[in-house]
Amino acid sequence: MPDPTISSTAIIWSGLPTLCRGMGVTLILVISALAAGMLLGAPLGVAHVYARRGVRIVLWLFDRIFRGFPTIVLLFLIYFGLGSLPGVSIQPLTAVILVLGLRSAAYQAQIYRGALLMIERGQTEAALALGFSLPKTVLFILLPQALRFSLPSLSNEYSVVLKDTALAFTVGVIDLMSRAKFLAMRSRETLIVYLLIAAAYFILTHAGIALFRAVERGIAIPGLGQQRAKRRA
Repeated sequence: MPDPTISSTAIIWSGLPTLCRGMGVTLILVISALAAGMLLGAPLGVAHVYARRGVRIVLWLFDRIFRGFPTIVLLFLIYFGLGSLPGVSIQPLTAVILVLGLRSAAYQAQIYRGALLMIERGQTEAALALGFSLPKTVLFILLPQALRFSLPSLSNEYSVVLKDTALAFTVGVIDLMSRAKFLAMRSRETLIVYLLIAAAYFILTHAGIALFRAVERGIAIPGLGQQRAKRRA
């Protein structure tokens, strides 16, 4: 219960370090989920383009599950559903990273798939004519270009993953939202606390997008300048 001898302003001010620790956990969730999504999404995107039909059917099913179900449903299925099975123990942080990482992988796979299809087919034909195998052509020639083409879309994926981390408190992760909820109950200044949290998410979102744009500007993307010039014309 709130202490009536302490002002709400003092409680909120003293709780700022706690909110900062929660923000640190939120950033860990975002970075881990995006990294897992990239490690899985890149090969899945390649498989969407070059794999045989049987593999693409499996990928289609994976895509429909992790892009078709709400994130909170997937989170409850993994944490409460699988965690209830005999001999299965899933930590809250692990469950959140797993769900957000797999969901991000499904979306990133489509991003990389689209980027690969943007690359001129002549590059593949030229590499094969020079004696490169298809796996080496994809790994050393096509995929690096696809990653660069994907940067604008990855900035959007970052913002989506960041906002999805707000669901982590529902399974007991002590993140920014969890600490905000506790602080709001303690101070009784619900509006002020959640305005602070909204501002924190706003800053994190736009800081991350700005970072992606800075990386995009710092990397020369073949053909992108010509495409922008055509759009201006």
